[in-house]
Amino acid sequence: YLFPKAGKLRQTAVYRMGKQADGIIVTNQSDEDALRLHVDNPLAQIPIGSNIIAPAPNAAAIQAVRDGLGLDDDVVLLGYFGFLNETKGADTLLEAMQKLNGRFHLVFIGGQTGSSDGDNNAAFLRDLRQQIDDAGLTARVHWTGFLDDADVSTYLHAADLMVMPYHDGASLRRGTLMAALAHKRPLITTTPQTPIPEFIHGENIYFIPASNPNALTLAIQITTTDNDLRHRLAANAGKIAGLFTWDKIAEKTAVFFQSLQDASGK
Repeated sequence: YLFPKAGKLRQTAVYRMGKQADGIIVTNQSDEDALRLHVDNPLAQIPIGSNIIAPAPNAAAIQAVRDGLGLDDDVVLLGYFGFLNETKGADTLLEAMQKLNGRFHLVFIGGQTGSSDGDNNAAFLRDLRQQIDDAGLTARVHWTGFLDDADVSTYLHAADLMVMPYHDGASLRRGTLMAALAHKRPLITTTPQTPIPEFIHGENIYFIPASNPNALTLAIQITTTDNDLRHRLAANAGKIAGLFTWDKIAEKTAVFFQSLQDASGK
């Protein structure tokens, strides 16, 4: 995520670091495939975990969040978590919101833009806000701003459905996606560019094509009306998140470090 405007220079720098490293850790299959074309050094694929601790849900706090947003009991609250930029599909989500009736609300959870590529992200945010105004969605789209981890967790639980339609597909590099799974939330996201065996459509996650607001609208309607599907996605999301806990990540990292040390004879 460094040097977002560097283009090919960025790739060249990454490959050079990889060639000089004693060992390389990647978080996902697509990055591994790309590096293996250029680097022969030892490489391990170790995913990241949730960037938010997932405590047990507090029913009173969750209801307080919904009350604070002014939501009636029959409102379906869609959640989107993470910084906003042009790769993450918030524009597609807003297009879908225009096709959904007034029963559906959306909350953007957390800070709006990060420090990396700040000018482009700020411009994208301005375009999103204009899109909301032009579509008459202001009363149905909510913003939390920066929150501490406990409040992020409460908002994740308050959302009936998490919707994160990345333009470049779901990836294990997305800590925000892992947070949704760790919180056992039913999640709609986009089909990965490189298959992720652990993700099973309709069982622990719901996939849609990227940049397709019609498909996203239909997926939201299906998961909202099919209680069994939604509950299955939520329960199995928690199970798959168990594969990506930080203690397991640390253990795999230690094993890889030890293998490098053994190979060097040091």
